[in-house]
Order: sequence, then structure tokens, then C-alpha cells
Amino acid sequence: MTASDRRRRRRRRASAAPAALLAGALLAGCADATGIPGTDVFEVGDPARIQGEGGTMLLYLVDREGQLTPVLRPGPFPPGTGTGSGSGQRLSSTPTGSVLRTLLRGPSGAELAASLHTELPLALAPVRDPERKDGRLTVTLPFPVTVLSEAARSQIVCTVAHAEPLDVDARIVLEGQGNSILPAQECPVPSR
Repeated sequence: MTASDRRRRRRRRASAAPAALLAGALLAGCADATGIPGTDVFEVGDPARIQGEGGTMLLYLVDREGQLTPVLRPGPFPPGTGTGSGSGQRLSSTPTGSVLRTLLRGPSGAELAASLHTELPLALAPVRDPERKDGRLTVTLPFPVTVLSEAARSQIVCTVAHAEPLDVDARIVLEGQGNSILPAQECPVPSR
């Protein structure tokens, strides 16, 4: 680097500092010139809970960061009715059983395109409705539950908890093949 190059660099630095200070002062003046007073930060609570209504169902999938994500899907049932398979065999008698069965079929094409996935194994076997025992909901699944990741467990727990309108804060027990059982747990996603 020549001496003239060093002088040019020093002049640029010397002229850049006052310009930056002037720009900062102008921006600060613009903020005050709007006439909009500043406000305090207010605590408002947990995020709103999404509810499926009118024959829709709420499923929990996993985004690319591994976070649970609620997804609304049209339900295959009118609100308040049970569902059955096309062959006449009854797979579930409540909307909760139908929602659980839909969750176990995996994400739709649109959900996959939105980078959502499931950590649950694909389960095309019939799934029983959750059973109420001692203030808990017991979900019986067609695979071992002790090998499921935390996200997979939460997918089931949150989907079932939010499908049961009176039991959003219910504790849910997961049972699976091979007498595998997990202790009761609650949905980690805030419900209110």
C-alpha cells in the first residue's frame, strides 16, 4: 500500500464518523417527530389456543426445528359424530379416535411442502378410542411407545388432549405393543 492510499483511507474514515453521527441524530429526531408516545411492555399471557370447530381437527406435527406445530385439517366427520371405515368396520366411535387415526397416517402433501413432518411411525392398523380411567385418558397404540422420541410422544398427547374439549389439561397415558407403557403426561404446548 502506497502513502497516497493510506492518506485516502484516513480521509474516508475521518469523514465517515461524522456522517454516521449525523445520520444517528437525524433518525433519533425522526422518531421523536412522529408524535407517537412510547409505551410500556404489557404481559398478556400464553399464546392463544387453536381450536378445530365445525368438523375440523387439530393435529400436532413437527417443524424443521423440532418444535410442535398445530395444524388444522378438515375432519372426515360432522361435528359430534363418530366415524367408520369404508368397509363398514368401525375403527373409532368418537371424533378423538378419528383424529388420532388421522395423526398416525402422517402429514398431507401440503404439510410436507411446508416442511412439517411426524416423528411417529406410520400406523395403518386400527386404533382404539382413548379410554377414561381415574381422571386420565389412556391411548393404546399399535406399536411400542417406549421407543418414541419426546416430540413423537408430545404429538400424540397434544393431539388427543386438544381433541377432547373438556380435557384440554388432561393427563394422558400412552400404552403400546409389548406391554410398553409411559407414565401420564400433559401437553407441553400451553392450552390457554
